[in-house]
Amino acid sequence: MKLTVIRPIYVEGKVLVEGDVFETLEQHGRELVQKGYAITVATADVGQKSEQPEDKPKGKGRSK
Repeated sequence: MKLTVIRPIYVEGKVLVEGDVFETLEQHGRELVQKGYAITVATADVGQKSEQPEDKPKGKGRSK
């Protein structure tokens, strides 16, 4: 789960400040959001990456 810090927080041996983006486990992320330390990152960024068409190699089809 990707989160954006909204209050300074100590995570994985580092102090993260407002605006930092980090990744954590789902349960930990939900706790931080509930306590007001972070907000979830919009999933629209992830969707844009998966919508890109895949390049298919040409000429590797099955010949008869």
